[in-house]
Amino acid sequence: METHHHEWILTNKFGAYALGTGNLINQRKYHGLLIASDEHFQRHHLVAGIEEKVEWRGNTVHLDSNNYSNCIYPEGFLYLVKPWLRPYPCFLYSALPHQNDILILKEIMLDGASNTVLVRYTNLGHHTLHFALHPKFTMTEHHELNQPGSLDNQQFDASCENTDSGSSFYVLRSSNGLRVYGHLSNGEATPDRYTYYNVFYPWEVMSGYPGIADQLSLFELAFTLKVGESSTLLFSDQPIEDPAKTMARIIRRYAKLPKPKDLPLKPDANDTLLGAIEYEDNYLFKYPQYLKLLEFALEDFISNDDVVAGYPFYGVWGRDTMIVLNALLHNPDKIKTVEKILLKYSRSLKGGLIPNLRRESGREENYDTIDATLWYVILLWKLGKWKEEGAFWKRALRISEEVLDGIFNNYQYPFFVRGDGLIELKEEFAHATWMDVRVDGKAVTPRNGAPVEINALWYNALSCYLSMAEDYSHLTKKPYKTLKGASELKDKVKDSFGKFWAGDYLADRLLGDQQVKEIRPNALVALSLPWEMMDKEKMEKVWQRACDELYTPYGIRTLSPNDHRFRRKYYGTQRERDLSFHNGSVWAWLLGPFCGLYLKINRDRMDDAALAERLGEFIGTFRNSFMRGHIASVAEVWDGDNPHFPKGAPALAISVAALYNIETYIASITE
Repeated sequence: METHHHEWILTNKFGAYALGTGNLINQRKYHGLLIASDEHFQRHHLVAGIEEKVEWRGNTVHLDSNNYSNCIYPEGFLYLVKPWLRPYPCFLYSALPHQNDILILKEIMLDGASNTVLVRYTNLGHHTLHFALHPKFTMTEHHELNQPGSLDNQQFDASCENTDSGSSFYVLRSSNGLRVYGHLSNGEATPDRYTYYNVFYPWEVMSGYPGIADQLSLFELAFTLKVGESSTLLFSDQPIEDPAKTMARIIRRYAKLPKPKDLPLKPDANDTLLGAIEYEDNYLFKYPQYLKLLEFALEDFISNDDVVAGYPFYGVWGRDTMIVLNALLHNPDKIKTVEKILLKYSRSLKGGLIPNLRRESGREENYDTIDATLWYVILLWKLGKWKEEGAFWKRALRISEEVLDGIFNNYQYPFFVRGDGLIELKEEFAHATWMDVRVDGKAVTPRNGAPVEINALWYNALSCYLSMAEDYSHLTKKPYKTLKGASELKDKVKDSFGKFWAGDYLADRLLGDQQVKEIRPNALVALSLPWEMMDKEKMEKVWQRACDELYTPYGIRTLSPNDHRFRRKYYGTQRERDLSFHNGSVWAWLLGPFCGLYLKINRDRMDDAALAERLGEFIGTFRNSFMRGHIASVAEVWDGDNPHFPKGAPALAISVAALYNIETYIASITE
């Protein structure tokens, strides 16, 4: 089934998450029901899954599956009729052969306001069912594993209590102080400790990481479901004071979101439930429903008044945050969120730059990039256009002046403004663009010299600053004195940008005035920005060559296949993958500038219907995948050659933002 190897994701406003595959076999160490987070994005993997045994009339099945190095046991995936990934993961199980007599719906939801996950079981069949569950605890930092044998001598303080209102249980891991609180809505909890040894995570091993770990069960949770009944299980990192209220709040979070057209939610006495399931891979959601789910998928990354770059690996990145906020500006309901995050970043300015990477999970803040800050100034201008308030313009101008002055008079970072106005990165700063991977301390894709998109962003930041001053003066009827020489510098940068023109494309960077001619997507980023630097004829040539050599249905290649350095596959150890990351691998987020440049070229040539159709073709793979229920988010990268299976982070903020940006524009011209 198409969804079995795709991943579902749930997140909350703190950066907590639940993550897994369509067949609920944990393939990564990050897969699990509850990975909790705090306001500093310190994350802990608490609950990996649940062993699930179901009995009726002397028959027994297990719904769960574990990977081991030589087998999968038990084989619960065989009983899976169908999974659904959005708006939250649901799984329909049956006895073999699949039959209407035995049907169990399992649903997983995550609270938006606390690190609490809900798992609900509903009996949709015709027989009373008896459940015995064993939660599998991990209780470790989310990048780590419990090494084989490491749990045998660990002290866990565990207790449980059964009352008329349900069963509550509690676990404390003495070595690190991590806690898990749980509640079962009906049934009985009893102490029952044993270890699941040598659970295998194949996707970790394939990536060159350790992939064998132990998990611990401390309780058996037993309950009976008559036909049509449900039982709900909660896990949290905090005491659950009012379980019924918490369950209701979690369920309410998803209540208004579109459901797949074939998702069964109640028994059917006429034995037509299995027959109503969509097996032919047709659409499960209508287009307007898909747009709502896409908006919800983008909200997955908004946490702690910031933007998580991607799940499960990443924390908060300044560049990614700015690109996502650009997409959020299309939603009037998110303007306050955008403003709050932008003003938060103003308090982190250092020498004119915003952070490239914020503190997260013990990692220190760093300022190893310049494009994040240039995006930031553009966002201030865009937000000001929305607000049209003199007070905001004045504040945005002051922030922009701190940025521009810091860049022009920079003395603490390894870059400088050249005599021709262009920004040049020194060799030790060759990693300071979005193509930032280093191996053995050296940039895999060096961008030292004057990178094309950095200087397009520089021109746009200067243009936005001067435009802010004009808008402020027009709105307040007060003249505004801009930074000395800013207007002349803007014109100089535009004139110097012509040095990048290489006949039918843009050089990727300049070493002095010498062009480094590489067919990369950075030219698309440069020319898709709001302020134009070249005529449409040149822009069209760039777009066409990018379309011919870089475009794929899953995104844009980072290097032309005609280049001898092109790497066909994103696969192998960290080093091998890093060498491919920006040397051929396909990135979905680049569909944003690809479509943006197409719009610049064709907006005045084509009518709205034709534009919408063409843009829809460019992103059709992702649209169809969402509407058919194949994917729950948009991943980070794909292979450069014959891309199909998602690689890297399964949910990347800028990937979802690009799709949302394009679809929002299409919707605006087709209403």
